[in-house]
Amino acid sequence: MESPVFSRLYVIFKRTRCCIRLYTDMDRNTFEAALQESLQKKKSLFLHVYQPNGNGYVRSHTTVTPYEILVDCVFQVQEVSRNGDDPCMDKGKEARFLERLFREHGLT
Repeated sequence: MESPVFSRLYVIFKRTRCCIRLYTDMDRNTFEAALQESLQKKKSLFLHVYQPNGNGYVRSHTTVTPYEILVDCVFQVQEVSRNGDDPCMDKGKEARFLERLFREHGLT
């Protein structure tokens, strides 16, 4: 299976002070448009999610409800390089990024 173009999407849940990392096939602009459409239509945001499994990626999906979008979630989109490397190999760099992201949103 050919690797799709990915963005790394961090979803921060403010109430529980946790963060999840997803790989999705939307770039930053497409994600922002989908988020705005979801808010305008008061519908859940539907995301295709790709999970690395050692031989490529397994595709599934997840949804974020309008309530979560308005009240609970903060989204951070990072476009991933197209060279096929795992974008999260440098765990130290990612940890520093998450610390900064949490500080910016008052979660530390």
